Amino acid sequence: MSGPGRTPAEYARAYASWRSDSPLPRAAATRVSLRLESLRGLSAVRRQVQHFLLSSLEIGRDEAVAPEVEDAVERAVLVIDELTSNALRHGAPPSSLHIGDDEGRWIVIVTDAAPGRVPTPARERPAGQGGYGLYVVADLTAEHGVHYEADRKLVWACLVKPR
Repeated sequence: MSGPGRTPAEYARAYASWRSDSPLPRAAATRVSLRLESLRGLSAVRRQVQHFLLSSLEIGRDEAVAPEVEDAVERAVLVIDELTSNALRHGAPPSSLHIGDDEGRWIVIVTDAAPGRVPTPARERPAGQGGYGLYVVADLTAEHGVHYEADRKLVWACLVKPR
């Protein structure tokens, strides 16, 4: 589903993937938990997330980070940025970010207190008007979804860790 040349069927699949309640993936213990306060604070969140993701890969201190590893971490940070900014823009406080570190993947869960506000990707909207972040998340993750509880919404994504 990558790139601007998506077929109508690919758009439909990506759109539908956000429309139903999906069970949360099983994860190892959460390694990062951050309260999301404001859009302005997301640059600090991105730095913390990038540091955590790189440190979870067990790269030696003297080892150079391979370009494909840097790319994978950048994609993961982009996904996390999309999910956290959506929670702050379209959800309700309190919002939080949780990252689990499983053997071959990172499991990201972003919560907010607006279970009635369903994540809705843009449809038939000019690209300059925004609303395409959920398609980016669908493109860059192994799995993704949303789970609803009585008082909160949990938007989640699984990202494959680079080797």
